[in-house]
Amino acid sequence: MALTKIDLCNHALLKVGADTIASLDTNPNASEGINRKASLCNILFDQALEEIIRSYTWNCVTKRAKLTRLSAKPEFRWLYQYQLPGDFCRLINLYDNTNAYDDGTEWVVEGNSVLCDHEEVYITYTHIPQDVSILDPLAAQAVICKLAIKLCVPLQLDESMANNILQELLGVVMPAARSIDTFENKAYSTPESQFLLARNNTSPLI
Repeated sequence: MALTKIDLCNHALLKVGADTIASLDTNPNASEGINRKASLCNILFDQALEEIIRSYTWNCVTKRAKLTRLSAKPEFRWLYQYQLPGDFCRLINLYDNTNAYDDGTEWVVEGNSVLCDHEEVYITYTHIPQDVSILDPLAAQAVICKLAIKLCVPLQLDESMANNILQELLGVVMPAARSIDTFENKAYSTPESQFLLARNNTSPLI
């Protein structure tokens, strides 16, 4: 079952031994405790979500795009810079053609741009979803754990609980998620041998 933002927050609250909340909005008629939990979830949720999405190349939040070249050129080293999408979180790979063939392209992300020497640029990247219900169950569980870790100290003043949840995230949730995610991706891309590329670019094959 797809989980909404409030669902994820409530799962995280339950994980740290706190009661659930009906809304992420603060309410002057609600108790101080309820408003505090809603406020903390609002403050910490986006950070937890982005940290999890940056930590792994999740299939469920992977997108593709052709980038727009910026008129301003880098001061040195690279020939061009391209604007990254507004929902960008992590660059998976960059290609100079629509075949998505990795022939040793070089690039670097700086700020909201990616710098490279290619006249056309296509990328695969992970994005920050506006609708978190698109997260698969294991990605959602990772977000729950990350948010729960952040809630432990301000809600329960319990660093040992945070460490236990961290061990669950790193030792159980993430390994299972990576395994399943890999099985659901058969678009294996084998990069060209860097040795052969270097040899071809500098001398003829004998």
